[in-house]
Amino acid sequence: MIPLTRTDGTAVLVNPDRIETIEETPDTIITLADGKKLLVRETATEVATRFHYYQRSLNVDARFGGRRAYDPPQAMDPALYEHPNRGRLRAYDDSPKG
Repeated sequence: MIPLTRTDGTAVLVNPDRIETIEETPDTIITLADGKKLLVRETATEVATRFHYYQRSLNVDARFGGRRAYDPPQAMDPALYEHPNRGRLRAYDDSPKG
């Protein structure tokens, strides 16, 4: 899944395998395979870059010998994306205090 931002600022995770087309009018419109459309803040180039990095990340663990020069940078690892509208979650200690 790749993280994208809707125009109202909410985050949405999109399955890149379901993307059919990306149109860049003044806004970026993503059409999914089922016909649904998403309006997002990212440019078409940025969505395509995230798609490319997602596809490359699928093959990183499948080979031997470490990272290659043309692999996506580790900062773009989809596993590291966080929700942009909230801080990190913290563990809650519900043990009785005494």
